[in-house]
Amino acid sequence: MQWLSFLTAVTLVLRGVDAKAVFAHFMVSNSVNYTSSDWEDDIHLAQEAHIDAFAMNFAYDQGDEPQIATAFSVAESKGFKLLFSFDYAGNGPWPQDLVIGYINQYKSSSAYFNYQ
Repeated sequence: MQWLSFLTAVTLVLRGVDAKAVFAHFMVSNSVNYTSSDWEDDIHLAQEAHIDAFAMNFAYDQGDEPQIATAFSVAESKGFKLLFSFDYAGNGPWPQDLVIGYINQYKSSSAYFNYQ
């Protein structure tokens, strides 16, 4: 997890900045073989680096649904936040009903990041 080490260093440099929340862009397609333990490790490292949430980037029709569900389950248990970053470049535009469906499915999760 060299990228988290880098993010930790950047976070330490920026600690004096009056930021409201710090997000890390997480490419869900890179987690295809993740287990719950892998999510726990990444979330733990993110929390140590003072990252508040993962922006879960995933493309339409890429088969990432199981990882989204696992990530939310683990994030809920760790008090960590997630938000969606629907990738329109990877496989083209998302159908509106699917975007709304994801938001409706996870908006009540304790892990879903809400502004104010």
